[in-house]
Amino acid sequence: MKIWAKVMVKDKIRKDVVLDFEDTKTFTFLQFKQLMQDLCYKLDISTPVILKSHYEHFIQFNRVKFLPRDFIEQVDYTSLVVEVGYDKKKATFSTFGF
Repeated sequence: MKIWAKVMVKDKIRKDVVLDFEDTKTFTFLQFKQLMQDLCYKLDISTPVILKSHYEHFIQFNRVKFLPRDFIEQVDYTSLVVEVGYDKKKATFSTFGF
């Protein structure tokens, strides 16, 4: 599956990155934290404080949005959006099977 992360300033994408992630039936909180660290490293931004509610929102809606209040450091963007992307090879949207 593809994971798409976007650094947004108002409604415009400042930076984005797409990562391939192995589609598994079980996606744990620790895997989500590692995924977020990898995405933030690739985007060259600080990693937000990741709560269980962020993980649950990502599992339920295949999307999570981090606001500046979710970061310890001050950021110069309005949001970080992470969502499950479209996989052209499978011709379906990837889900975690929950």
